[in-house]
Amino acid sequence: MALVLFLVHNCVHDSNAPQMVDIESPSEPKTIVAKSDGESFEECSKITRSVLITHCGSCHQSSLDTHKAGAIAIFDLDKGANWHTDLAEEHLHGIAKRTQNKSTISEQQKEAISIFLELKELELTQ
Repeated sequence: MALVLFLVHNCVHDSNAPQMVDIESPSEPKTIVAKSDGESFEECSKITRSVLITHCGSCHQSSLDTHKAGAIAIFDLDKGANWHTDLAEEHLHGIAKRTQNKSTISEQQKEAISIFLELKELELTQ
């Protein structure tokens, strides 16, 4: 069986990233592991936050009169770079669902959001 490593170098698609590498390992099941340096994760987080401010900010920004307590409990976009620290694994699918089919979000932004969500899920499950 092969162990597949998924290396993420950047949030946006370029010729250098992402790369798939097959490593033969007879005793281990096939696994996909995402790895990224903290800088790439934070860049994807920044892009994701920017998109969410546009599309979800009215409920998820505690500084706005339109904010909703239930939404703030999930994540508060006014926390800056720390906006995602309270995110639970069960909320990641909701972010994906609300962003992936919006025509106003570019493909590069969607890719960055997907990478952020994948890396955040790995962080939460470790």
